[in-house]
Amino acid sequence: MKLEQFKPKRLMWKIWVLILLIIVTLALMILLTVRSSIAQFIDEQVYETLQDVDYYLGNTNELENIPRNPIEYDRRQQESRSVNQLIFLPNGRIIYGSAPLELTNRMYREAIEQTGEVEKYQTTIDGEDVYYIIRQNEYDGTIIYQASYAWDAYRRELVSTLFWRISILIGVISLLSLIPALWMSRELTKPIVEMERAVEKISNRQWETVLPLAREDELGQLARSIDAMRKELQEQDLAQQALLQNISHDLKTPIMVIRGYAQSIGDGIYPTGDLKGSAEVIDEEASRLEKKVVDLLYVTKLEYFKGQEMRLEPINLDKLMELLVARFKLRGDLDWRITGHAGEMLGDGEQIRVAFENVLDNALRYAESTIQIELERTDAGIGVTIKNDGPPVDENLDLFHQFSRGKQGKFGLGLFIVQRIVTLHQGEVTLGNTSNGVAVRFRFPQQKSIQNSNLDA
Repeated sequence: MKLEQFKPKRLMWKIWVLILLIIVTLALMILLTVRSSIAQFIDEQVYETLQDVDYYLGNTNELENIPRNPIEYDRRQQESRSVNQLIFLPNGRIIYGSAPLELTNRMYREAIEQTGEVEKYQTTIDGEDVYYIIRQNEYDGTIIYQASYAWDAYRRELVSTLFWRISILIGVISLLSLIPALWMSRELTKPIVEMERAVEKISNRQWETVLPLAREDELGQLARSIDAMRKELQEQDLAQQALLQNISHDLKTPIMVIRGYAQSIGDGIYPTGDLKGSAEVIDEEASRLEKKVVDLLYVTKLEYFKGQEMRLEPINLDKLMELLVARFKLRGDLDWRITGHAGEMLGDGEQIRVAFENVLDNALRYAESTIQIELERTDAGIGVTIKNDGPPVDENLDLFHQFSRGKQGKFGLGLFIVQRIVTLHQGEVTLGNTSNGVAVRFRFPQQKSIQNSNLDA
């Protein structure tokens, strides 16, 4: 019981962990993007400041015009104080400014190797980041290199501080989002747990179990499907109970007759007056018993064939119907009529024969004077109609159902076998009343392979 209760919880925790992984993944992606974006933004701002100062310091006329805008002038003055200048010649001689020797040597090497007029550089000296640009100019016919550089004393601290603050913010948001995520996972699994409990009750034949149907999503559709299955199982359960009662009664009757007659004959008593008549009664009851047992076995056989590939062969319906009529004529004094032609079809010969035999057997049992068989073949398919002038049937009953009962309350599998065979052949069969009796109509789809073979012949 504990294991059964744990299964739904496992699904809930899987959903919750999945949401957690999504949140963590998004948080990591955001943090990595934010960190690189902050660093890139600060680098761009530093280089922009270096370029601005380098430009305005190299163009005094521009700097003189700035005082007309006090705010801009003050900003430029502030930037110029944070940016250092170093001017040197190709031979390494410094003609303006000063810088640490290691930085000066690095600037000189990069200036000599520089191919463009202006290039950006970044290096680290004694753990401190340095940003600088080198501009190549010409003064009085001599090439000079002008380097503008700035020490970034707060860049790392700024990036780290912003990164950790944003990390804490994202962490808090992620933790808070786990609460609705847990609630959502519980809500998603709650109807599944309810349906699992309901299905368990249904498996114990508690047919009145109520399922959570008040949903319009996929879970609601699943619940309605399970409820439809429950009703069908309930109907089949009731039908099976009635079937068992009828089977026990219908099988018991011929067995009792056979045993009674056998005991009587053994005692030298003939219930019908003579030995031959008593033996005929025993044979008749044995035939009834055999017919019901054969039907039960054939239903099982058809259930097996439902999942197997059916063996198909050409079946001449006209000849088959003539042979069946010739055999059934011996069992009663009726007027048999066959009209039309159906030609050949592909199918299982034994199954098709059994289907027609069951319908003809019913027609022979209830017909008063006439049984009429109509055969036809059209572009739409093949049709076979078997009519008899017997009493009408109750069309409200599903006489093709596996557990249906006739007028006298006896079970019958004949029509169920007929419908199953026709379904296996992708056809359909219907039963209904006519103006002067009952008709069973078979319809099989057109089969071009057989039709073409007939035309070739």
